[in-house]
Amino acid sequence: MSETLEYQFVKEIIPLDIERNSILNIVTRDVNTHTHGFHKYPAKFIPHIPKWAIEKYLNGYKGRTILDPFCGSGTTLVEGILAGHNVIGVDIDPLSAMISKVKTTRVDKVELKKISNWLIKEIKTKKKGTFKPDCETIEHWFTKGAIKKLSTIRTLINQIPKKFGENKKTKNIQDLLLICFSSIIRRISNADNESQKTYVSHTKVKKPQEVNTLFFSQLNLFIDRAIKFSTITNPKLKNKIICSSSSQPLNKKLNGQEIDLAITSPPYIKAIDYIYNQMVELFWIGDLFQMQTQEKQNKKKIEYIGNKQLSIVEFKHYTPYNTILDIDKLDEKLQRVFDTDKKNGHKHSYVTFKYFVEMDKHFAEMSKCLSGNTHYIMIVGDSSVSGIYFDTADFLIDIATRNGFRITNKWGYKIKNRFMRFDRKGRGGIIEIDWVLDFVKE
Repeated sequence: MSETLEYQFVKEIIPLDIERNSILNIVTRDVNTHTHGFHKYPAKFIPHIPKWAIEKYLNGYKGRTILDPFCGSGTTLVEGILAGHNVIGVDIDPLSAMISKVKTTRVDKVELKKISNWLIKEIKTKKKGTFKPDCETIEHWFTKGAIKKLSTIRTLINQIPKKFGENKKTKNIQDLLLICFSSIIRRISNADNESQKTYVSHTKVKKPQEVNTLFFSQLNLFIDRAIKFSTITNPKLKNKIICSSSSQPLNKKLNGQEIDLAITSPPYIKAIDYIYNQMVELFWIGDLFQMQTQEKQNKKKIEYIGNKQLSIVEFKHYTPYNTILDIDKLDEKLQRVFDTDKKNGHKHSYVTFKYFVEMDKHFAEMSKCLSGNTHYIMIVGDSSVSGIYFDTADFLIDIATRNGFRITNKWGYKIKNRFMRFDRKGRGGIIEIDWVLDFVKE
């Protein structure tokens, strides 16, 4: 696909006006400035996109409210705060929500340095921690030495409120240190660093990084970036992060809050399994979210949009002939998946059908939350299911249109510098282009 595409090169700054169906090759030195680089996260979009949208639609204003209904690790929210706006992020994944909260929260410089210095000193002198992951196979995932050191760090972070006071200032710093702790876990584990799924390779044996060395290095980065972020952002701005399943309507979650701009990147069809991707991290901090065991993690992932972990009972009565979406090309492709993939077509057709049903529900909810003429920027990649190409972006335009939105522009950009670049062995491939859909509420 990429060989036939013509790219328009832009350096760092995306022009405000872009010709429809253009595909940009954005040349940039760094996408991890400010707090963006705090934690690895699969399939996140570059900060240039929300920055472009904010400049285009909120330029000249301050203190407006930006919503990201699938906020992930908080890229939109960080850019919103930096541009002088209040932000609201919603995500079903609790680790993602915590990362977003930490990346957009100002911290007290004096307290941060005081607590961090205490933590470093204690790590260097303390021999053994009391925290123990609720995982019987923990020695498969980590060396005994790594387990001992991680236990010490987590035990000490748990002691911070008792040592420094039960208050919001201390809690914000404790959360920052927990995300700093989480950010090193994949690299010091036995699990492959780059794969989408968390697994220990026996053919390409990994040498994990040393725990304390990496933690101290990452802590220095966190302290430096957090202090700079706190210095350059307005203390009056509000960041509200809502970790919630889709059971409660979005307008109820927002409680009538007026939204001036919405920017998001929803999951892909047959979405990345974020919980599986974050499994080793969740062994060490999942107890904060009741997700410390694989059993609890599997129970939680059922709620995620695009989830492909289904029981046969859920889709055994489904066929794309008696259950349709009323979008002719989309229904036809669902039928082709159902008919041509003899092994998994029934399931894959249903997973894809369910994805678009859930996105239909999402647009209906967003329509209730946004006032007329409010722009909603959505970044999404197309997908292949059972070898059949789905024009996801165009189908979402159809769905958005019947829910009260009008598409004003569609353009794309070449995806580069992926975290978790993976070959799906013909089952989906590497997505080359992210499409930027610029909707406006009618």
